[in-house]
Amino acid sequence: MGRVHKMDLDILIPQDEIDISQVAAELDRYSRAVETARRRLPEHVAAVHGELSIEAQAIFQVHEAILSDESFHTRVRNRIAAEQKRAEFCLDKEAAALVAAFEAMRDPYLKARNEDIRDMADNLLGILSNRDRSLYRPMARGDAIISRHLHSSSVILAQRVGAGGFASESRALSSHAAILLKGFGLPSVGAVSGLLDVAQEGDRIIVEGTRGLVIVRPSLHTEEEYRQQKRGEQVPVFFPEVMPCRTADGIAVSLRANMENPEQIHLMFANGLDGIGLFRTEFMIAQDGRLPSEDEQYEVYQRVIHEAAGRFVIFRTFDIGADKQWGATRGCAGSNPALGIRGIRRHFLDEMGELRSQLRALLRAGGDRQIGILIPLVTTIDDVQRAKCILDEVGGELKSQGQQLAHRIRMGAMIEVPAAAISVQDILKEVDFISLGTNDLLQYFMAADRDNERVVQYNEPTHSAFLWLLEYIMRQASQIGRAADVAVCGEIASDPRMVPHLLRLGYRAFSITPVATQAVREVIAATRTDHGPGSAP
Repeated sequence: MGRVHKMDLDILIPQDEIDISQVAAELDRYSRAVETARRRLPEHVAAVHGELSIEAQAIFQVHEAILSDESFHTRVRNRIAAEQKRAEFCLDKEAAALVAAFEAMRDPYLKARNEDIRDMADNLLGILSNRDRSLYRPMARGDAIISRHLHSSSVILAQRVGAGGFASESRALSSHAAILLKGFGLPSVGAVSGLLDVAQEGDRIIVEGTRGLVIVRPSLHTEEEYRQQKRGEQVPVFFPEVMPCRTADGIAVSLRANMENPEQIHLMFANGLDGIGLFRTEFMIAQDGRLPSEDEQYEVYQRVIHEAAGRFVIFRTFDIGADKQWGATRGCAGSNPALGIRGIRRHFLDEMGELRSQLRALLRAGGDRQIGILIPLVTTIDDVQRAKCILDEVGGELKSQGQQLAHRIRMGAMIEVPAAAISVQDILKEVDFISLGTNDLLQYFMAADRDNERVVQYNEPTHSAFLWLLEYIMRQASQIGRAADVAVCGEIASDPRMVPHLLRLGYRAFSITPVATQAVREVIAATRTDHGPGSAP
């Protein structure tokens, strides 16, 4: 519960024509707006993207480059003169054309620049219409951010400023940005049609992520009811022991946490989870693409292992590419990023030194604790065997240098590619465990980009074909006695609609968003498995 902070300015674009005698004044008005934007750029970036952190400095540089692009401004001025339209109208049209051009690019780094172009255009439109964002109420801690879009940069900003919630009109509920929201534990609701037409800057708002509820300008009575409800909810406590989880017919189920960074480890204890089923290591990569050194990684991994206090932790090696781009790392994009150089492919083809450095840091940090190393985007058995050889080589090098190494390493493969799912028996024979990366597995299987709202209806995990694939994977694992070494990761593991399906298919290990723990536990406790292929006899 807090006040509305709009990420998108509501600006009316004038459609009327101007007289030929007004063109010179309109051109001058546009030029003055550009100069004002350049002068106020530091304030604008601070207001919209936070103070001048490393991320904001990078955004500042991009905006500065766009504002200095005279070819763009010339096109706006030419349109003003040729069509005798207002500067706002011509700017909006030219910006839309430029956004469309960038949107059509396959390189995701360049494609993502359309967000910066739109931001720059909105900034100029705000100045032209006297609604400059930098002159408005700055974002305050506890504000609920609302937006038509669901961009990762907005989510990161929300987390950094301590936003109280995030609501969006976007339907891309399985996008990378949506996953970040859940990982950060921010109350969030998506697909709220007409939200920005109803809510105004500074309005009181309630964002109830658990029930998917957004209330704009609630009555005093509703606010008080909500406060009482929150006071009445059980406050999470530290659980020194793992809380057991069983189905209605007594089948034990393992619940582990998905983690974005070390600051979230307390959520594992607060929810009594078995350990960390997926620790995403990409948070260490700077916005400019700088990768952490081996020693920097070692310090982070050692901290995570120590703070996990003996609970099993699975570290995923850097998964860079497709929708996960950072500055200088964008060279892995290719002409079709989602099917190109990402995950372990990037390491094998371009960045072997980076992989070896990360494995060295993990082996050094493990100590006497058992840890897991998860390889992303495995496609063939060759990928697994090659990764195992590299791990053995790195271990041998460290031993020869007298380094103390982790003695209990479990190596796993992330099953995100249909080819890997089909050959799951062969892969299981080479690794200690597999984790189904269902976000990517679903989009690859259904050939539907999870970040593309126009095909979001195809990314439906309850589709009979996808359920068949999940059943096939578990049946194959069960046939060789390895059902217990299969875990489900991704959004469906935290989805109360999907958990009963997964349990009845035989899945007994889930890596979930910690904030979803209570809901998942309740669904598991209410579900009978009927002894599916992976259940106990």
